[in-house]
Amino acid sequence: MNKILLGLNIVLLVAVSALFYLYIEYTKGDIHNINAAKKQLADSFKIAYFDIDTLENYYDYSKEVRSYLMKKDSTNQSQLSKMANDITNEIKQYNRPGTNLTQVQQSSFQQRVQEMQGTYEKTGNALAQALQTESFQKIQQVRINIQQFLKEYCKEKGYAYVLSTQEYDNIVYYKDTIRNITMDMVQKLNERYRKEHQK
Repeated sequence: MNKILLGLNIVLLVAVSALFYLYIEYTKGDIHNINAAKKQLADSFKIAYFDIDTLENYYDYSKEVRSYLMKKDSTNQSQLSKMANDITNEIKQYNRPGTNLTQVQQSSFQQRVQEMQGTYEKTGNALAQALQTESFQKIQQVRINIQQFLKEYCKEKGYAYVLSTQEYDNIVYYKDTIRNITMDMVQKLNERYRKEHQK
């Protein structure tokens, strides 16, 4: 019985040694494969970022949209200012010294001023709503242009991700300047925009 147990122990020892040897060889090969995979991943997983504030300040299309929206807001404010002046002039005329109005005339005047103020408020709300909707659409179009540009740009440069950062509203707490592609983007976006608008 001892001979059988001794024989089984020898067979088990040889089997364990063979398995240990195979394991060591596998891990050596696997480490080599892991290092190659990490290197390949590092080469394919490139990240860059751009500063949205700078892009908005130098990208011609973005500047054009901002200028348009500011002019539209200024036009709206002028319209509202004229309406406010009309209301003020109406009240001044009523309060002019020596004006003797009957009770019916006073009531009619107050009703007219209230209607003018109501029209002023409705117009102000409608203009603000229209400007907000148009602003959203135009700013969204700028974003779409940037996203479409980045699809081609990232394919060409090999970037897997491109983040957007802002000066005071960052979720990225550290960024090195090597990965900053803002000015390259501005230059290429402006070239593209100018070509499209020369047609």
